[in-house]
Amino acid sequence: MGSDQRARYDQLVETLRQAEHAYYVLARPLMSDAEYDRLFREVQKLEEQHPDWLTPDSPTQRVGAPLPEGTKYQRVAHVVPMVSIESLFSEEEVRDFDARVRKGLDGSSPVYVAEPKWDGVSAALIYQDGRLVQGLSRGDGSEGEDLTHNFRAVAGVPLVLQGKNLPALLEVRGEVMMPTATFEAMNERLLEAGDPPFANPRNATAGTLKRLDPGVVAKRGLRFRAFELVRLEPGQGFATHTEALDALVAWGFPVSEERLRSKSLDEVLRFHHDLEARRDQIPFEMDGVVFKVDARAQREELGSRARTPRWVCAYKFAPREETTRLLDIEIQVGRTGRLTPRATLEPVQLGGTTVQHATLHNARYIDELDLMIGDKVHVRRAGDVIPQVLGPVPEARTGKEQRFVWPDACPSCQGSVFQRGEHRFCVNLDCPAQRERRILHLASRTALRIEGLGEKAVAQFTAEDLLPGVETVFDLDYEAIAQLDGWGEKSAEALRKEVEGARRPALDRFLVALGIEQIGGEVARALAHSFGSWGAIEACCLLAGPFHDPALEEAGSVSAAAILRYVRKLLEGKPLSAHFQKYRDQKLAQDLEAIPLRLVPKAQLETTWPDSQPLLSELDQALAAQGSSTLPGAAQQVLRAAHATVRLQEVELMGEIATRSLVDFFLEPRNREALANMARFGVEPQGAAAPKAEGGALQGRTFVLTGTLSRPRPEFAEEIQAAGGKVTGSVSAKTDFLVAGEKAGSKLSKAEKLGVAVLDEAALLKMLAGEASA
Repeated sequence: MGSDQRARYDQLVETLRQAEHAYYVLARPLMSDAEYDRLFREVQKLEEQHPDWLTPDSPTQRVGAPLPEGTKYQRVAHVVPMVSIESLFSEEEVRDFDARVRKGLDGSSPVYVAEPKWDGVSAALIYQDGRLVQGLSRGDGSEGEDLTHNFRAVAGVPLVLQGKNLPALLEVRGEVMMPTATFEAMNERLLEAGDPPFANPRNATAGTLKRLDPGVVAKRGLRFRAFELVRLEPGQGFATHTEALDALVAWGFPVSEERLRSKSLDEVLRFHHDLEARRDQIPFEMDGVVFKVDARAQREELGSRARTPRWVCAYKFAPREETTRLLDIEIQVGRTGRLTPRATLEPVQLGGTTVQHATLHNARYIDELDLMIGDKVHVRRAGDVIPQVLGPVPEARTGKEQRFVWPDACPSCQGSVFQRGEHRFCVNLDCPAQRERRILHLASRTALRIEGLGEKAVAQFTAEDLLPGVETVFDLDYEAIAQLDGWGEKSAEALRKEVEGARRPALDRFLVALGIEQIGGEVARALAHSFGSWGAIEACCLLAGPFHDPALEEAGSVSAAAILRYVRKLLEGKPLSAHFQKYRDQKLAQDLEAIPLRLVPKAQLETTWPDSQPLLSELDQALAAQGSSTLPGAAQQVLRAAHATVRLQEVELMGEIATRSLVDFFLEPRNREALANMARFGVEPQGAAAPKAEGGALQGRTFVLTGTLSRPRPEFAEEIQAAGGKVTGSVSAKTDFLVAGEKAGSKLSKAEKLGVAVLDEAALLKMLAGEASA
């Protein structure tokens, strides 16, 4: 049995090595990712059972344990210095290089090898008896840092060489790179989190390789490409560079697939121009093409200068990074109202294109780069990506530069600007900068599905002043439309019927149609199921308004965050900590009375939206349970607003940011006016709460859903509600069950701390079917 298991283990290890070689070197996968993962787990299990079988070059040992905090990487001298190569910037300079080579070879004709000049981090990998023993960074060329721990985790770095008759000593040079798609996705995540992005893939690669945890290296998907065999013992080496690269492939190293060997300089130059034209189709960054003399004997004959070899050059592509002047910072307004700063630059050539503008992401990005209007700045452009300002040149400052001041109002409509996280928003539906895009979104298939109201029609109607506002989609002049170019009575009538059919939309679709930041399809469905009517949603948001008023947030000790924590403690029925004692009773009331807040009378809400009365009663009961009836007006309003905020945040998929976004939308007076106009034009969103079964299997039970389930979470929420249960968006002491799917996060941790029962999807389905008790 033991010998069979060992044979199976050895076979699996070899299979995984071959799979890695096929995937990273040959680009011909032998198996699916799922099959590789299954075999990998089988090897892990066998190694756990037989730890004496484990060797450092096992596929499971590619990613080692993190190094202790504070570890410094050791600097090691290169046996063969990692020298620079000559950079050339024009075809004329390349022809001069070729003439020098031919002169140095006494008129002999060289054969050139042309390869991409990868824009990553150079690495020197050293093998003894076929096993990786050391990996060094380039450093200053004379010595580099020992990053073996991290190089092992880089895809494409063989831990053990393939084949027989392996050299006793081998040193291979190559480039470690991050795929551009990985880089862009990582930067998007950093920006969403409010963190500064990496300037380029090279910087991201360098930063990753300096991390102490090789798990981060593996997670970020770095790749290795070999480009030179430097040392080989014993033996005289290979006669040509091409033969050496073929040997490296046979030993298990990936090399560039984009490669040309030719006697013709014109052909080599065409290769350069072709690769430059296709550089955005290549999955890694490169900044030129390296031309090398192929024959080793000719390389030795040509020799080296003080700093660079005479047998190699790099013909650089048109630059993607340059310095220019930051003339101004202007604000652009997106469809959802996000205000984004954009740099206006002195025109500069980048990658063959004249660049005059670049993205600045958000206010924090400007602050962290310490940018000032008038600065000389570094700018980068890669492919079709919007050019990006990397930072200023502080030593070029004259003292005349000016700090950027963020505007208090939207530059397009002068409406209020609301800040959420790192971003600022204009939420005015009729903001001119957003109007056409908002109308297109409202008419789109994901919203109200109004056929015939496409980009061309919206632009045409706007130019003719037939769409002065988003709400006027429902008040179009069809006689005037029939007279426009490309229209007529028949097509105008077809559009009228489409608009008529959109006047009674499903509640969730109407919410999506408004284009509110963070309120997508699934969130809208959850809101519709939870509140049941448009009036209840609008009333709850208006009630929550004072709690989101900047005056309350800027009130010092009586902050919105403190009051929200106070209300959450009360809702959970927990005794208040000393931190909250000072906000109780008359002290809280006195502080709140002094704050000028925008208040909406409760009586007005009851009159305007009669269907909101159950919600208002629910909030009043929560207030009364805490004995707040003795508090004066403003204090009660703020506490009611906090309760309304909690009510919104407890909706499945609604968090703090989405709640704030929704409330901000209703706080904008022009939005309320547009919504009132829609109602006047006959728009009536249709919705009803999910039916609650009296005495259902889940009657009286409160659930929270988290993680990835087999179906969208709102579908499960609807089934729970239909069975008499309640679904909220946050875990508290009142939660009965947390349903946890894959990648469950902080909610799972909180449930475990509070002792809330945790179910998987299968357990929930059994409860819904009545096969398990709730």
